[in-house]
Amino acid sequence: MTVSPPSESHPSPPFAGIQLRLTEQPGGVLLLENALPLPEGPANLVSWLHQHAAAQPGVTFLRERTPDGWREVSYGAALAQVNRLANGLAALDLDPARPLATLSPNGIDLALFQLAAMSVGHPVSPISVAYSLRSQTGTHLYHILKLTRTPLLFLDDADLHMGKLDEWRTLGELDARIYAARNADRHAGVQPLDHLLSSDGSLSTQAQARFDAVTPQTVAKVQFTSGSTALPKGVEVTHDMMVSNQEGIAALWKLLGPGERAVDWLPWSHTFGGNFVFNMVLRQGGTLTIDGGSPTPQGIDITRRNILEVRPTLYFGVPRSYTELLALLEHDAELREAFFSDLKFMFVAAAALDQTTFERLSVLSEEQTGRAVPFLSAWGCTETAPDACLVYWPARQASNIGLPIPGVQLKLVPDASGKQELRVRGRCLTRGYFENPEATAKGFDPEGFYCPQDAVKLIDPQRPEAGLAFDGRIGEDFKLTSGTWVNNGAVRRSVNAYGQPYLLEVVPTAPNRAYLGALVFPNLPLLRGQFPALGAAHSGDREFLLQPEVREFFRDIFRQHNVGGGNSTRIERFILLIQPPQVDRQEATDKGYINQGAVLRGRAERVGELYAEPPGERVVVVDAG
Repeated sequence: MTVSPPSESHPSPPFAGIQLRLTEQPGGVLLLENALPLPEGPANLVSWLHQHAAAQPGVTFLRERTPDGWREVSYGAALAQVNRLANGLAALDLDPARPLATLSPNGIDLALFQLAAMSVGHPVSPISVAYSLRSQTGTHLYHILKLTRTPLLFLDDADLHMGKLDEWRTLGELDARIYAARNADRHAGVQPLDHLLSSDGSLSTQAQARFDAVTPQTVAKVQFTSGSTALPKGVEVTHDMMVSNQEGIAALWKLLGPGERAVDWLPWSHTFGGNFVFNMVLRQGGTLTIDGGSPTPQGIDITRRNILEVRPTLYFGVPRSYTELLALLEHDAELREAFFSDLKFMFVAAAALDQTTFERLSVLSEEQTGRAVPFLSAWGCTETAPDACLVYWPARQASNIGLPIPGVQLKLVPDASGKQELRVRGRCLTRGYFENPEATAKGFDPEGFYCPQDAVKLIDPQRPEAGLAFDGRIGEDFKLTSGTWVNNGAVRRSVNAYGQPYLLEVVPTAPNRAYLGALVFPNLPLLRGQFPALGAAHSGDREFLLQPEVREFFRDIFRQHNVGGGNSTRIERFILLIQPPQVDRQEATDKGYINQGAVLRGRAERVGELYAEPPGERVVVVDAG
């Protein structure tokens, strides 16, 4: 059946009308798809750059802050540089089956290199810089380079990365041409990026032939999963996956158009920043300001300066970034005016935002502008390039992840715990994992639906057009010794809502125990600001977190969470962790997502302390006075 909402719930004009096709199948299975047709797009994603370079060559495409001020590149200049790089790559005659790797934070040089490679049919593997700069062992970096056997590696700065790479080159584990945008001359065997550039800003005959040979099914990226549950897998992302994704989004978000201004920090090594945000700006012909900071305690000042200067029309983030930004907006009138004045929407993805932050930001926007700036969301993953579900109406619940975009089918399958497992099929879906047939076989059901192990639920079963709510990860729920199921995601969302912005994340413990405990990653910079005298008196984090006032502060958070809860939600004890999540132990991604299984395994000693009798000094009993 096709359903649509009552007239008072229809989206306002900047959004498409909701047209949902819902089919019930045996066993309680539901199929959902958007009844709107999926518009066609170009075969080669880089065609959008050609179109805008012809129509608006002087409009700024990308800008980034440098020590000497803003560096900007227009659409016309970007295309000329992309063509020069594409000519150089085509002349090398590299194996098109092997992806070209990049190791760089977001930047203009990285953007132009990736577009050049994709334009002439070379897939790109953007590697997270955290795997080089924050990792002690380089396990993830080595895993990706070994799997891809890349023939060419692009670096933003040879000084930052060659320490790890030189060791592998010496051992014969890395056999690739290496180009660097900066400091290439300081390292043997590293060439300046300029050496790839041809003299002509038009495509050579060879490069043009390769551009024309790109089809919708040509692999544009081998993009690695975030590694939140295991070593990263290389997802084969085709041009059609990314193009159809943006065409489906644009069909629903009628408010998008030329002249969009985005300030964004989300890493291009991941699908949210690299595909959703970057490709949206490219398709629309907007301007992307690359945010060298981030809405975190460490980068918020840079982000503030960027917002003040750019006055964005679109803003994207993960939940934790909005809690940091909210704390600043509530006390900074100048920033509020610059942030909200031209803003069309705020967008959050990657995890569920707490309702309190959602509502406070909405109220702030209305107080500042006289209108409630829409807070939109979505659901997707690397395997869907990334969007499968989209909110395209002014939703009132932070947990709402929307409905399928055109060209996507969703299947909701009941599981043993009573949840509905979400599965997805469509144009934006990958065909599989790079040189990993076993993972590919396990990732899809017999009907070709991808199985991400996420659960969802209808916000209103009587009105499915109201949208879906994220309901946690299937594999993260567990039972207590009583046999009671624990909805892990719901527990985390509740505690996080009460604890923001003073905790980074909470990890409930643990399967097959009589009651719930919790490991807490505190936001130490903000927490010390909350208790300045204690922070000054106790420079060591361990001593600071043991102070009665700090412990009571968090105890009160858990008491609020526990009100009215039963055995499956009530937290009896917790420990405030000193060491932050570790990338090398796969406890966290550079987006901040926590791998709960890895945390529980890696910190088994702390879990044991929670359930020891009598409890040790680091354990806080919630019911104690």
